[in-house]
Amino acid sequence: MSEKNETQDSNVAVAEAHDHHGHHHHHHDHEHNWDFVEDPSFSVEYKGECAYEVGVKIPAANRAHKAEQVFEELQGDAHLPGFRRGKAPRALVQAKFAKAVKNDVFQKLVGEAFEKLIHDEGLRPLSMPDIDGIEAALEKGNDEDIELTFKFEVSPRCTLGEYTGLKVERPVLDIADKEIDAALDEMRARFGYFESVEDGPSAEGDQVVIDFTGTIDGEPFAGGTAENYPYFIGSKRFFPEFEAALVGVEAGKETTATVPFPEDYHGKDVAGKTATFAIKVNEIKRRRLPELTDDFAVEAGFENVADMREKVSADLRAGASAQSQRIAENRVLKQIVDNSTFEVPPSLIESSALEYYRQEIRRLVQMRVPPAEVQARDEQLREESRTVALEQIKAFVAINEIAEKEGIEVTEQDFAEEAAAIQQRTGMNLDAVQRFLQESDQRSEYEGRIYRRKAMQIVLNATEIKDVVVSQDELDKEDEESDES
Repeated sequence: MSEKNETQDSNVAVAEAHDHHGHHHHHHDHEHNWDFVEDPSFSVEYKGECAYEVGVKIPAANRAHKAEQVFEELQGDAHLPGFRRGKAPRALVQAKFAKAVKNDVFQKLVGEAFEKLIHDEGLRPLSMPDIDGIEAALEKGNDEDIELTFKFEVSPRCTLGEYTGLKVERPVLDIADKEIDAALDEMRARFGYFESVEDGPSAEGDQVVIDFTGTIDGEPFAGGTAENYPYFIGSKRFFPEFEAALVGVEAGKETTATVPFPEDYHGKDVAGKTATFAIKVNEIKRRRLPELTDDFAVEAGFENVADMREKVSADLRAGASAQSQRIAENRVLKQIVDNSTFEVPPSLIESSALEYYRQEIRRLVQMRVPPAEVQARDEQLREESRTVALEQIKAFVAINEIAEKEGIEVTEQDFAEEAAAIQQRTGMNLDAVQRFLQESDQRSEYEGRIYRRKAMQIVLNATEIKDVVVSQDELDKEDEESDES
């Protein structure tokens, strides 16, 4: 069960890796990282499926301006024979480093043009662009414009459909009487006590206090003798023949057992031999369960039997309710995804599907599925991985989109609550948890989680949830299905 959800999380991590804004794309504009004397011009062409092709023209005037800056830096550092560091004449520095500077200038201008493009167009690229036309552009003289084409994909996009006022059914567990009875029996067993049986024979489950003496060919042997030894019949700590001899004996009576030691028995001197045990039963103790009465209920911390039944079944239901809640959330999310439209870059589907596929293979290997069988299912696994990856990316993008639309912020208070919840779950020291959450990787991961959880809460508060009573088996089955979708 739990590993399904981990899979979901780690798969979402794949989507997160490509979700540069996590939710931080309320970028405050930093100082721009570009510096053009004449702005580049862009002709932006959207190819669909999050793919862009952009024609770029960087005016030649920028080359000289940028070269100035590069030479400034170089001249301060340049070490030419015969001159003190930083004192070499500009002309010499230029002559010596001309080619390197030209390349450097080119790289800087192209990088800055890309930054300006994504800033101007408000794009979130998944990675650095593929650039067409580099060779030709490098051939050109310093007085010519640089012309190139950027090709790149951007983060998935979502046009949200309706996400409030949805209706879902939440399967809740019907706690049957027999489940409640079993739980009450467990409580009675916890309060059980042993009492001495004065008359009548011993039985399975009793504790007998015994003296015994073991002999082989009439001679006692090491470890074969004990006095007032407490033994639970049915614990299987002694040989079956010995245990069988203890059943049906009254207190104060004697019995014998014949025990053949196995050939491979660890005690070398008795291995393969047969021992005879003379056994005396000194006392028989039998576990008594308290009757299910109001008195017992009070002793166990309840008001009466009715109150006890009610609370025990509420506890059983609470255990199942996390499962119920997860199913309801998955169903709501599925409706939102179905109501919305998405554009997802193929490369992201590929990388997420591959990640998921590898996880599935690892899981099957751990479950000891024969390699031939895993191989036979390869096609089907790859197909399923693509479907799951796409579904999960969509759900992830939709929730982020809702969070953004609702203007959700993650506060320090949220982090404090998250730390307290982790501390509860793990019993770790709270300071340690706080520090862990403030590390930058953790911080952005948890920030993303809290961000999406708050969005999900808004959705759930605006959803009409109808509880439907189901059996445990049905609940487990629905859980499987809602996880897979």
